[in-house]
Amino acid sequence: MDRKIKGQNRAIELLEHALHEHKVASAYLFYGPEGVGKFTTALSFAQALNCVATKEKRPCGACISCKKIANLTHPDLMYIFPFPMPEGNKADISVQGEIRSEKLLTQFEEYLENKRTTPWKNYFFSKNSGIRIASIRMLEHRIRLSPNEAKRKVYIIENAEKMTNQAANAFLKTLEEPPDDTVIILTSSKPNSLLPTILSRCQKIPFQAISPKVIEEELLENRFIPPFQAKLFAKIAGGNMAKAFRLADEENTDTRNTVLELLQMIYDNNDLKFLEFSVKIGNKQNQALINDLISQLIIWLSDINFLSYYPEAVVNQDQIEILENFYQLNTEIIDRTPELMEFLELMLEKLAGHVNPQLILINIYNKLCEEFHQL
Repeated sequence: MDRKIKGQNRAIELLEHALHEHKVASAYLFYGPEGVGKFTTALSFAQALNCVATKEKRPCGACISCKKIANLTHPDLMYIFPFPMPEGNKADISVQGEIRSEKLLTQFEEYLENKRTTPWKNYFFSKNSGIRIASIRMLEHRIRLSPNEAKRKVYIIENAEKMTNQAANAFLKTLEEPPDDTVIILTSSKPNSLLPTILSRCQKIPFQAISPKVIEEELLENRFIPPFQAKLFAKIAGGNMAKAFRLADEENTDTRNTVLELLQMIYDNNDLKFLEFSVKIGNKQNQALINDLISQLIIWLSDINFLSYYPEAVVNQDQIEILENFYQLNTEIIDRTPELMEFLELMLEKLAGHVNPQLILINIYNKLCEEFHQL
């Protein structure tokens, strides 16, 4: 197994033991918080199962099988993830996996490219998504076929808790008698949302939140950021490595300018200008931008908090004047910072749950105006 997967030693040990003792289960549930390496571990396990290197070196990461699995192009690897739900009874995906909608096909390809190149980044589909019955029927069709190249067929179902009731009941039948040449891996951050009968048929592999120290070390090794920023991002990430990487990557000028624009409106308590702003960017096409905006607002709140007693830790060092202005609006804001951060985290969750983006922006604006202006 890939020892580059950080903070999940117990999970790696359990899977390596299964490999070495030839006791690989037919179905696994990788469960734990978001952004801690469940999908990366699932891919590494799939590579180890089908790697052509010597037993001690699996997965080698260099053989043709390992490379194809890493690129999600191996014919014996099937990756199922929450996908936009169909309109009405329209069948836009065939049992063979043919996507009949050009728009859906574009989103599908964009999602896979994002997963291959920058898996820590969020990808937002144009509408509500879930694991639908069509995906499970594809799995049922392919699971009966013999492997094309590999020793074992591997099926990874990410965010399995998002299966529709119809899909979950159909999948249960597949779990009852999977072929010997098949390994199914479910990942979930909400395992209690899965059917108890599905849970009982899977070997459970627990994943844990990653310690801030491990995240900080990983950021320093892989991102060119100052140590104090790495420490701050590791703390804000709350055990989520993917989130820490997203925070470290947010040097995007457009996003930062948008944050500064919003902050000025909050400082001025300019409702009219904010209304125009919310209409302009508060739509699903800007969901990724709004996600980054909220994440950066969390950092700005941290900066205001650090300003008075630990100025060296301030991330936005070039915006000290703005930070001081906000602090002077309400010097007691420091006591409210933890609650405000929790509020912004909740807004991130609602955004991912496809709550209206404009409504989220309005809630944030009203909340921050209320707190800073003591309305």
